[in-house]
Amino acid sequence: MKKVVWLLVLIIGLMSIPVHAADYDFGGETVYIGQSVWFYHYFNFMNRDSFDDPRYEQHWQEVEERFNVNLEWLQVSDCYPASAAIDLVLPRVIAGEGNFIFVTGDAAIPILVANNLVLPVTEWINDEYFERLPSPFKTLPYFVNFLGENWAFQFGPRMMTEADGVFWNMELFEELGLPNLQELYEAGEWTYDAMKEIALQITADTDGDGETDRFGVSARWGYEDWALMTRWIWTNGGELAREVDGRVVFALDSDEAIEALEFYRELIELGVFTNEMYYFAMAEGRVGMHIDFADNLSYMGEVDTTFGFVPLPKGPRVDEHVAVEGRKWVALLPITATNPEALIELWHALFELAEPYIEDMERWEEDYYYNIALLLKDEKSLENMIWVHENTQPAKLIDVFGQVPGFYETIIDIMHGEKEAKVAVAEIKPAVQAYLDEMFDQ
Repeated sequence: MKKVVWLLVLIIGLMSIPVHAADYDFGGETVYIGQSVWFYHYFNFMNRDSFDDPRYEQHWQEVEERFNVNLEWLQVSDCYPASAAIDLVLPRVIAGEGNFIFVTGDAAIPILVANNLVLPVTEWINDEYFERLPSPFKTLPYFVNFLGENWAFQFGPRMMTEADGVFWNMELFEELGLPNLQELYEAGEWTYDAMKEIALQITADTDGDGETDRFGVSARWGYEDWALMTRWIWTNGGELAREVDGRVVFALDSDEAIEALEFYRELIELGVFTNEMYYFAMAEGRVGMHIDFADNLSYMGEVDTTFGFVPLPKGPRVDEHVAVEGRKWVALLPITATNPEALIELWHALFELAEPYIEDMERWEEDYYYNIALLLKDEKSLENMIWVHENTQPAKLIDVFGQVPGFYETIIDIMHGEKEAKVAVAEIKPAVQAYLDEMFDQ
């Protein structure tokens, strides 16, 4: 759809923000809306619409009236989601408090479950619920399910996915006569080998001072990001662990995972991967391919460099690309929640995340992708961004593995070539499996 049409749709959509009558009555009680400081009081993080704005402040008040409830903000923390959620929930559960909703990354769910802090919500969050969600949220079931139960629901405010993708500098590629990544992707040739070869051609000492000043690859937190290197295994069909007969079993020692870890290490060893953080080097023409969350697009709107977006390259052991998200933001209820169905519906009404609180689903989805289209410079990148949103999958148990003493150091050892991946993974495997067995009482 052309951007002009998207603009007309958006204008029509903003004429009113309806709130449907609810069958839930909190009797005037206070419910706390737990939110990370990173998302402040936003109704829509994509365009920074806030409940502090008069229009959305009115929406807040209408929701309070419809549910007969007093809403107050509860700041989860500005810390990393897993620890922040536990710090927030534990004292309130001990005190018997139940009238609050909190947010965290989906990777924290197993930790919260193991500590008996979060309420299973499968009774309300099920196939019928998932049918009520817009298409950008269609992969949510994969993120909220653990050991046969659903534990979370859709995060609010609406935001872009934090699945990884590759932003590439179209101008630099054209200047150097490099293959077009979009064409490679469409031809099924956007692979590990293609990424490596292109990165080698981009990397150079352009001013003759003996120091490399142009690199093939950069990443959000630099290459010394253990979580990115760990997520990378999914691009080759690997995974950290799998559920077997109700047990969580270590799987990082698969051939697929080992090969993916070694490829990531090779990029560093070849000198094509800069440790500079964020997208600034790419914007300045000093990096050709930048690995980052798709959500990073919201911060790149003012970049003058013409850039495109493609999914991560695929490894040699898979036929399809993946969009892997290390920690999808989700909303949860404490184990002490006394009116879970009403709390879930209240949350969705407040952020307009599902039917019937979305009056026109088609228009909602068009509005959502319109916000993304405004920031992209070509239709193919928009198609890729939509694909990533609607096909993202979780890096299951990444937070749990990150808590195991020695796991972080193992990834760093592989990263810097101090140990071969197969050797390092074999050494840490017993400790990780013992940790899993104890955590999940298996």
